[in-house]
Amino acid sequence: MRVKFGNVTKDVPILEVTAENYIVPRGEENTFHCRIEQTQFNARTGKRLSKPRIQKFDAKMFPTLKRNLLQQGWDIEILYDPTDYLQEQEAKRQQMQEMTIQQRKEAEKKRRQAEKDAMKKEILAELKELGMLKTPNEQKQQKEPKANGSK
Repeated sequence: MRVKFGNVTKDVPILEVTAENYIVPRGEENTFHCRIEQTQFNARTGKRLSKPRIQKFDAKMFPTLKRNLLQQGWDIEILYDPTDYLQEQEAKRQQMQEMTIQQRKEAEKKRRQAEKDAMKKEILAELKELGMLKTPNEQKQQKEPKANGSK
């Protein structure tokens, strides 16, 4: 199995893989990576009979599975814990959701403003039609002084 060894990678047996030198495959950052084994040795020679393996577990299911595996006699060594990665992803998701909420609020404000402007135009048109509001031309005619009047 390939592991980190300084600035390079090195091929080592699974028993020498640790959490410090384990390389997480791209795209599997959201799962627990564990080395599991039901340790067994030959009673006469002391030779290891069991073979460890790398197992990947979904982050939501891991606590339950870990408990069950431990009860069944499995030895579990966690090589990669995705909790930091998942918290970072959740923070990014929250930020994006807040941005979209802000964008929705801005769009709602623009929609309300457009609705207000349309209502203002409609009310002004009705008032002009009823003669309650004077047009700008009528207002200018009233403000102009009379030419033949005295000062």
